[in-house]
Amino acid sequence: MTATRAKELVTGIAMLGIGLVYLFMTMELPDRGTVDAATIPYVLAFGMVLLGLLQCISVFRGPMPAPTDREDPPLTKDEVLSVDSRRESYVVVALTLALVALYTALLRPIGFPFATAAYLFLQFWLLTPKDTKPPFGLYALIAGVASGAIFLLFRYAFDLLLPAGPLTPYLP
Repeated sequence: MTATRAKELVTGIAMLGIGLVYLFMTMELPDRGTVDAATIPYVLAFGMVLLGLLQCISVFRGPMPAPTDREDPPLTKDEVLSVDSRRESYVVVALTLALVALYTALLRPIGFPFATAAYLFLQFWLLTPKDTKPPFGLYALIAGVASGAIFLLFRYAFDLLLPAGPLTPYLP
C-alpha cells in the first residue's frame, strides 16, 4: 500500500471512528418527537459514518498508482505560488477555528442572534478573496437576516429556546 493510500485509509478510519463516537453521544440526547434538538446531530453523525465508510472503501476500489523511480523536477513559479496559497489556506482555517471558539464563548453572554450575526459577518469577510472588495453592507444584511430568521424559526416553529442574551426581557 502506498503512503498516499495509507493516509487516505487512516483518514477514513478516523472519520468513521469520530462519526461513531458522535452517533453514540447523540443517542444520549432526549427524544421529543420527529424534529427536535437531536435531529441535526443524528444527520451529521450518520453523514460522518457514511463518509468514513466511503473513504475506506474507495482506498481499496480505486486503481493502484504506478510506482515511479524518477526524481521530481524542481517547482515551477506556478507551483511555488500554489504552495504560498496553501499556507494562506491554513491561516484561513486557523482563523475560522478561532472565530468558532469566539462564537461559542459569546453565545450565552450576548445571545444567539447577535453572536451568530457577528460570526457570519466575520466569516464572510474572511472567506472573501483577497482581490475582491468585500461588500460589507450586503454581508451585514445577510448575516442579520439569517441570524434573526434562524432564531425565530427555532424559537417559535420548533419550540427550541436558543440563548437570547440581552433580548430575553423583550421576548414572550
